Amino acid sequence: MEKGFCQAHTPSPLGKDRERFLELINEIQEQKSTNAEQFSNLTLAQLSEENQKGEQSHRSIMAGLTKGAFIQKDEESESQKAERLWNARLVLALAEILDKEEAELAESFSDIDSSEMDIFQALKGEMDAEGTMEEDDPFAQLTRIRAKLSQQRPGTIKRRWQAWKTLYISGTISEEFWLWITGNEEAGEILISEYETVSGRNSAPLLRLNIPVQMVLRDKDALESILHFREKAGAIRKRITEKLHGTVKQKHLDLVDPVALLPDAGVLARDWNDLIEYYFPESKFGRKILDLQFLANFSFKQLLHQKTETKGYCHSILAICRE
Repeated sequence: MEKGFCQAHTPSPLGKDRERFLELINEIQEQKSTNAEQFSNLTLAQLSEENQKGEQSHRSIMAGLTKGAFIQKDEESESQKAERLWNARLVLALAEILDKEEAELAESFSDIDSSEMDIFQALKGEMDAEGTMEEDDPFAQLTRIRAKLSQQRPGTIKRRWQAWKTLYISGTISEEFWLWITGNEEAGEILISEYETVSGRNSAPLLRLNIPVQMVLRDKDALESILHFREKAGAIRKRITEKLHGTVKQKHLDLVDPVALLPDAGVLARDWNDLIEYYFPESKFGRKILDLQFLANFSFKQLLHQKTETKGYCHSILAICRE
């Protein structure tokens, strides 16, 4: 944001309760008290595992956190609404804490190269020969931990989506928001699934663009590459934006033909991808695909509220970063 690459939008801001919320999150992170530590551990465990077993207190804490948090009731007091929004924000904040912890673990494990793993494997063979129990085997434990780090946590993304949905529904959504982007494939599939359920039709593939993956925004060279790319890619970015904008401005569509909606998709993708390769070579920066899906006859505001009346843009586009 400091470089002007993006702007922040906060749905349902905390207002006067912001400082109190930040203090709570800080207390949970630093585990300043037994209660904060217990609350943090129990909630993160629930976020990590769909069917986590535990004592009754474990279940009651999470039940209290999520009860009514993701449903906007027709009649509720101001205090009930405030609690519902508070809980939704807390779910998001705790999930971010878990993400940070896992990223730190993953970074630590990345320092263990293949040769070191071979040594661990050799040691494991010697220990197996001596009859070491698997539960006492540090190599087996290391392997299990690494495997878990690469696994999706069941239900976590859906809980996040429900929490964000609660905040957006309770706040103000601009009719100008016609393009949403997510870097998480599961989150994108949840949105598409909700669209298909409400609309009764499939999303339509509109455009696929290459994007670099291994970007360190604090790295000077990476920032300079981005700035140069923005300058040189101004024309193609404008063309793509205008073409996409034109698709969502159309009236109600009974039939959706991606080729008719964006007939020059192939040319746009080629021109974009050529510039990406020049400024961000795949050999250095890696690649992901930005998959743009057309959601006909539904704005994002309609989709969040699951209402069919149309105001503002008739359609929307969801961009999903895919491997």
